Amino acid sequence: MKASTSPLVVLDGVVFYGNIGDINPNDIESMDILKDASSTAIYGSKGSAGVILINTKRGTSEKPIINVSTKIGVSQATFMPEMPTAEQYMQRRSDYYKTIDYFKPGDQQKGLGYYDNPDHLPEGVSRDQWAAYDPSFSGDYIETWMQRLEFNPIEVTNYKAGKFVDWMDLVYQNGLRQDYNASVSGKTARTNYYVSLGYTNNDGIVVGDQFRAARSRVNLDTEITKWLNIGLNAQFVHKGSDDIKADTGAAKAASPFGDVYEADGSIKVRPWDDNRVANPLLNRSVDDKYYRTQTFNSSVYGKLTLPFGFTWQTTFNVRYGWRKDYYFDSDIKPGVVAGGKAKRVDYSDYEWSIDNMLKWNRTFAKIHNFDFTFVYTAEKYQNWQSTGNNEGFQPNGALSYHGIQAGITPTVSANDEMQTGNGLLWRLNYSLMDRYLLTGSVRRDGFSAFGQNNPFGIFSTVAAGWRISEEKFLKDVKWINNLKLRLSWGQTGNRDIGRYAAFSRLTITNVILNGVNYKGVYPSSLANRDLKWETTTGFNLGVDFGLFNNRLSGSVELYKNKTNDLLMDRAMPEISGYGKIASNLGELANQGAELTLSSVNVNTRNVRWGTTFTYSTNKNEIKHLYGDMIDVLDAEGNIVGQREDDDVQNGWYIGHAIDEIYDYKWIGVWQLGEELEAAKYGKQPGDPRLLDVNNDGKINDEDKIWLGTKTPKHRMTLSSDLNLFKCINFSFVLRGEFGWMDIDNLPRNETNRFYNTSNSVWTEYWTPWNPNSKYARLGANVDSPGVNIYEKRNYVRMQNMALSYTFPKKLINKFMIDNLRFSINVDNAFVISKWRTSDPLTKAVTPRIWTFGVDITL
Repeated sequence: MKASTSPLVVLDGVVFYGNIGDINPNDIESMDILKDASSTAIYGSKGSAGVILINTKRGTSEKPIINVSTKIGVSQATFMPEMPTAEQYMQRRSDYYKTIDYFKPGDQQKGLGYYDNPDHLPEGVSRDQWAAYDPSFSGDYIETWMQRLEFNPIEVTNYKAGKFVDWMDLVYQNGLRQDYNASVSGKTARTNYYVSLGYTNNDGIVVGDQFRAARSRVNLDTEITKWLNIGLNAQFVHKGSDDIKADTGAAKAASPFGDVYEADGSIKVRPWDDNRVANPLLNRSVDDKYYRTQTFNSSVYGKLTLPFGFTWQTTFNVRYGWRKDYYFDSDIKPGVVAGGKAKRVDYSDYEWSIDNMLKWNRTFAKIHNFDFTFVYTAEKYQNWQSTGNNEGFQPNGALSYHGIQAGITPTVSANDEMQTGNGLLWRLNYSLMDRYLLTGSVRRDGFSAFGQNNPFGIFSTVAAGWRISEEKFLKDVKWINNLKLRLSWGQTGNRDIGRYAAFSRLTITNVILNGVNYKGVYPSSLANRDLKWETTTGFNLGVDFGLFNNRLSGSVELYKNKTNDLLMDRAMPEISGYGKIASNLGELANQGAELTLSSVNVNTRNVRWGTTFTYSTNKNEIKHLYGDMIDVLDAEGNIVGQREDDDVQNGWYIGHAIDEIYDYKWIGVWQLGEELEAAKYGKQPGDPRLLDVNNDGKINDEDKIWLGTKTPKHRMTLSSDLNLFKCINFSFVLRGEFGWMDIDNLPRNETNRFYNTSNSVWTEYWTPWNPNSKYARLGANVDSPGVNIYEKRNYVRMQNMALSYTFPKKLINKFMIDNLRFSINVDNAFVISKWRTSDPLTKAVTPRIWTFGVDITL
């Protein structure tokens, strides 16, 4: 599906158009999430995938409060791939050739022990016999053995000298993390202010992975008169790095018997003289990089308090962004033209929005409360990007990207984009005795990216609430403190499809006529004047409760959504000359449930312990796709009906989830003695074995089955907060995801891992003399058809653990300190999972982060 599903970020009541990572975590006071259509309606189409509400800090006392915090930490790599030891690397290379030799005809096989270590020969084979396999035996047993295994001379030399390179140790590191923040806040009778400055300097777990950021914020609210309030929220962020990451992929493939550097100390381009893999440290050693981004966000508002319960607020929000992305590729690297090549990308963007909000709030007869809101919003976004490329610098590339004009093949390009949007909202909240609640809204949104015939969408919502605990029949039920029933129905639209998806775009090309270069223009995409909003209709039922003096509280949510007119790229016939066109197609159903339980387990003078448990489950189903009908045949080939066709290319099947897995099932490895049966499928012992569902002696689409889903069916979180003696705090967050699968193809041991020339992650493997049913042979045949191995990604992760100590005020007030706290945190403390190849959540190497913090308030 084409449209974005990223939630909208609302910062201090205003849509935040920047990157959420630009917000300093130390500036955040609170964070909430809105999901149902009624709650997100005020934010229009931008909130169709949910809304994250973030409120930053404000002044809390007339006395200016100065806060300084420092965090120092270290990140350690977890789920590091297991690499072979030097002995395992040698043995695997030997077993690779021995397995190949085993399946050759007898007259083509090498002698017994030919590929074995001369110090560990099979029984019955002497060293003299082993040496006699080579008539030109030099007398050097180790060199002869490694030559038979096709090691390069440098590898032979280093092996004999006992030199071993741990490439993973060279590209991974323990990264130092530093975070410094200072803020000043306060308020007077009319003015509230908060000012902060922060600096972050983090090194990642990969050498050269850096994050540097300086952030500043100003929040200012003031009451000019009793009827006029104005305010400013502004943020500036500067980020960048000049370092270049080491190549972890090359490190996995690098021979442990290579050289990192040449004899003169310069980087060795090909560590073991193999032309397929370059030095993992090459790029960061010879290239040059400059990367900087700056963003400025500001919102200014004015609020008028008018007679008869009316208020008017106008908010103007603006964001400026700048990016410089420069890179120079040295000609020391293979494949780079002499003199090197450079690229400079200069990018800036600008966007503004203005919100005008009229509110009316009145209460009649002390029981009828009406809150009416009318909003008009308008917005515009523009960006400008210029790209310059050049190569073949003369006389050399010493000036890097600074002298990009010195190359011999300059090219320039530009890409400027713009979009506009507007919206109107009417919303009414009605409350009867603060017990019966009713909300209704209608929103009309417009967006420039849609077809000229459908730029606008109209979306309605209605919601009702009943505070059952306020009813007389529950007043005497002391153990029920809060009980509220919520019901909502609503529609939201999705517009995140790309700025020009509905338009025919022109592409410029070079045309040479009579030796002269002309610029030609041709349409590269088709327009769709009827492209319209993707619409999601949602129904939500919820219950909020608080029991036993609110010692137990929580909520239960049930929801069911239906999305129509999905924004998708529809494939076009090749004869049209176009690959695809943006279209509204299909229908997707989505339903699920969420549970939140919070409990105060212990609450005494010196001990308070609370826990929160959350659970969610979700299921989606494709109801319709393109509307193309195909015939349904019976066993004899007779047409018995029709059904809507699936999209096999994208893996979308009607009646199933978007990410449900429909594939062949791996059932093990072909064994010795099964040669004839394996040959029917083009396999041999040691190759992966797939399930032949219909037992017809071939593997094709009829043998695919439903195996599971790539999205978790169940998500759970348990958080705990323990406070002792009002000074010691221990908390943790435990998280788990269950009921999902993904591809783990390491046991395939396929040919493209190049066992005969390079290294790769260690896995067990099948050999004729040590067979198994879980791991294929080295260089296994995994094609015709392609083999994927699916494993469960279920896991339980200790996401965060924190221990802090807050000094008693009577000890620190004498030093003019209002608050002093020391803390120790560990993120990603441990993971319990049977998924073995990487972090089950990210499918990658992830950091475990230890942090020590000091927080001082004056």
